[in-house]
Amino acid sequence: MTKSKIGKFAMLGVAAGLTLLSATGFAAGARTADRAARAAAADALTASLEPVDSIVMLARPHSWQVIDDDTVIIWATAFDPYLVDLAFKSQDLRFAHVIGVTQSGSRVYAKFDAVKVGGFRYPIDNIYKMTREEARNLTRGT
Repeated sequence: MTKSKIGKFAMLGVAAGLTLLSATGFAAGARTADRAARAAAADALTASLEPVDSIVMLARPHSWQVIDDDTVIIWATAFDPYLVDLAFKSQDLRFAHVIGVTQSGSRVYAKFDAVKVGGFRYPIDNIYKMTREEARNLTRGT
């Protein structure tokens, strides 16, 4: 191979690397914007939701979805979603495969119980009752 061909391949490799880097940055920016939009929607939604002091949860949560670093939807049953605000941000929450929820007897109390993520406890600040449609819309980002 001649030096001019090697130079062309090197330039092509640099261009491909820069293209890949910019595409990855764009995707990360889109994910961040999507998270910010869902967090703003959750903040706007909490103004219209009914706050509750506690929820009945007989065993463990049926399921859960992360909204942002300090907000999660916990489904006590397949039909009862609750928007839970944590007192502190959890950087691990959006990457967690499993969460735990402390409870007293068969109830989860705001200001007393906590969501456990990766061995850390994040106290529950507020709990809001949601409809299934509100929960689905919030997780879809609409």
